[in-house]
Amino acid sequence: MKLFYSFVFISSLWARFEPSYYGFGLDIGSSGSGFFFNAQIPHSSKKYSLNAELRFYDIKDPNESMVYDPYYGTTRTIGGVSLIMLPIFVGSNYYPFVDKIQNNFSPFMAMRGGGLFTLNGSEEGSFKDRWKNIDSQLTLGGFFGLGVDFKMYGQTTVSPMVGYEILPLKYKADGEIDYSGMLIHIAFNRRFSL
Repeated sequence: MKLFYSFVFISSLWARFEPSYYGFGLDIGSSGSGFFFNAQIPHSSKKYSLNAELRFYDIKDPNESMVYDPYYGTTRTIGGVSLIMLPIFVGSNYYPFVDKIQNNFSPFMAMRGGGLFTLNGSEEGSFKDRWKNIDSQLTLGGFFGLGVDFKMYGQTTVSPMVGYEILPLKYKADGEIDYSGMLIHIAFNRRFSL
């Protein structure tokens, strides 16, 4: 009987959510850049939405630079690191100005948290050699920031966000134990009804 009541309770909560938005976007941060895939489920009150994100984040060394090789006539990267982070975050957006702004944009505050999977490859050799024996870590991370949903034609939204990303590690990877920093997060989403 408890299982039945739990199912009814969860169903009644879920019924208060609208069709989901799904999309992708770009991240530009103080430690590197990357892309992500996300899902957003707005609540019928329009005051908040639930979010889930899977990010691919390529960490850059501050001393990394491009140099021209006159012998081959090409450019190559020197001083780079082979470090990739895969944050899997869940959280919510809170919209404090619902029904106060009569336009196609909605400012919000965002908070996310979850697992951070880090892959650290070797710094020397070919691509295959660098990623043959990888060192991996699993830690917890998060993000908080401010953004705006711009509602476009055809159930589409563009959501730029600026905030601070928390990316700690258990132990040093490529000379750092914490890759936290500022982040610009731009999402392109479209609503799909089931």
